[in-house]
Amino acid sequence: MDSVLRDYNYVNWVPDPSEFVRFANEAPKATSRAPSFPLEDLETGETVQMKELWKGDIALIEFGSFT
Repeated sequence: MDSVLRDYNYVNWVPDPSEFVRFANEAPKATSRAPSFPLEDLETGETVQMKELWKGDIALIEFGSFT
């Protein structure tokens, strides 16, 4: 684990506390509906709208690291 921490870009990354406060206050909460936005269908390469995915069922999107 120490090598992971040592290799990460903490030297280059300087967090801005106001960004974290804004994210905490403005980010959608669990169970809230996300706004529609374009997504790439990884099988076809076509662009689909988020709203098309939740029309008949629950849609879950996982995002990667914010850093």
